[in-house]
Amino acid sequence: MYSYFDAALAATFPELGERLAGAPPAGPVHGAGPLRRRSRRRTAGRVRLVGDASGYVDALTGEGVRVGLAQAAAVVRHLDDAAAYERAWWRVTRDYRLLTAGLLAWARSPARGAVVPVARAWPGLYGAVVERLAR
Repeated sequence: MYSYFDAALAATFPELGERLAGAPPAGPVHGAGPLRRRSRRRTAGRVRLVGDASGYVDALTGEGVRVGLAQAAAVVRHLDDAAAYERAWWRVTRDYRLLTAGLLAWARSPARGAVVPVARAWPGLYGAVVERLAR
């Protein structure tokens, strides 16, 4: 049986697709999610949380490393001011949180079937979202 996965593999990695053609799957395809992890605060005494430990929306956009590095830079600037780090955390994660939550809400909505056609029809829009997340 030729699946969507087989087609995507053949299109993206043709040589690997050829080598794996006809190989039986090791098991059923599994997914995970939702991946949201929240934290009420990112500071406690002298402890500062950054990266995934400080909370995240989802791995959907692949922005975890960039956001984690922005948080690390913020925590270094505010090592002795927990409240300032909390404010900086909200600021440096705002676009990631809002755009990723928006994409997830759209993907879970009755209009979810439009996600791929819209991205295909207006790649500049999708590119603008990804570019915004990359800042």
